[in-house]
Amino acid sequence: MTCSPSTHFSFYIYYLIWFFFVGFASFAFSESQDKQLNSLDLESRIEVVFKKYQTSIVRVKATREVISGNKSKRLLKMGSGFFISKDGHILTTGLLLQPDRIWVEYNNAFYLADKIGSDPLCNLSLLKITSKPNDFTFVSLNDSFHGNKQGSFMVALTCALEFQVGPTYGLFQSEEFSFGKKLFPTKMIRGSLDLGPGEVGAPVFDLNGRFLGICHAALPDLRSSFVLPAKACQRIRDDLLFSGAVNYGWFGITTSKKLNKVNGFDIIIEGIFKGSPASRSNLMVGDIITQIDEHPVTNQGDLANTAFFARPDNLLDFLVRRDNKELKISLRVEKRPVHTRTDDQIIPSLSVTDINSTLLINQSGNQ
Repeated sequence: MTCSPSTHFSFYIYYLIWFFFVGFASFAFSESQDKQLNSLDLESRIEVVFKKYQTSIVRVKATREVISGNKSKRLLKMGSGFFISKDGHILTTGLLLQPDRIWVEYNNAFYLADKIGSDPLCNLSLLKITSKPNDFTFVSLNDSFHGNKQGSFMVALTCALEFQVGPTYGLFQSEEFSFGKKLFPTKMIRGSLDLGPGEVGAPVFDLNGRFLGICHAALPDLRSSFVLPAKACQRIRDDLLFSGAVNYGWFGITTSKKLNKVNGFDIIIEGIFKGSPASRSNLMVGDIITQIDEHPVTNQGDLANTAFFARPDNLLDFLVRRDNKELKISLRVEKRPVHTRTDDQIIPSLSVTDINSTLLINQSGNQ
């Protein structure tokens, strides 16, 4: 028995359709399985992080009585915090100024706390409880991670309002040096952690349980938040622990940024404070800062970040452009004064037309 060519052709078409259908079904099933496995993997990792650190989280409260005339009222501020040492040290966000009492709530018990020190610049406080619970754990700030990428997951463990400790998660969105006209003292992580009342001050981890930073501020309109990175937390913790205050470095310059035609912006020295480290160096108004030590300076955030981590008495090498020449100038960092800007303290800067022939953004930095 023989088959006609048309029969062979019909059989071939049927075979192709069957092969395509089976292949597509297998691919769809495999993709569905992968998504399910990925979802389970995310869920299990969040659960592991929560179980590991839930006994490190506390609710922090501070209260102060305010008297006005014959009336008095009591202010209360609350937020999240977490143990950072076996001795009962706790890191949290800023508290009320001069509170009458500070206490933490942990595992349905209350513990009085003393303030070791605070950092108004980054709104952090270091506390120590007067008596310790028996079953708490702590977050090691040294066990931190600085290599997160955009799109990676972040997990925060928070004490929202009067609720129990719970996890929330979001995505690492970007690193930012400013918000609107506000220039941050160091770079911040912007993430999609949708935080509510009482959750600022919570620790943030990656899916491997490595410390990423502390919830610094919530942006409810954007369903987002800022996280102060782990490296900055360590820097503040060390100073507060050993001296009760944070000693930041100071260069003594004001800067502006100018759009260039090559790679974005130039960071230009606009003014130099009299009696500052910069005034005792060879830096000049109009110099374009391109690098400090090994750190490129492409925006004012880079400059602020370098100043944030610079220690008083450190010697830094500034790489600047002046008259189309590249110069290396050394500067010895000094402790940042409490007040750094009055008009009669700044060496007069060049006029706008002298330093910017293209575009000058109306934003200045003071380092």
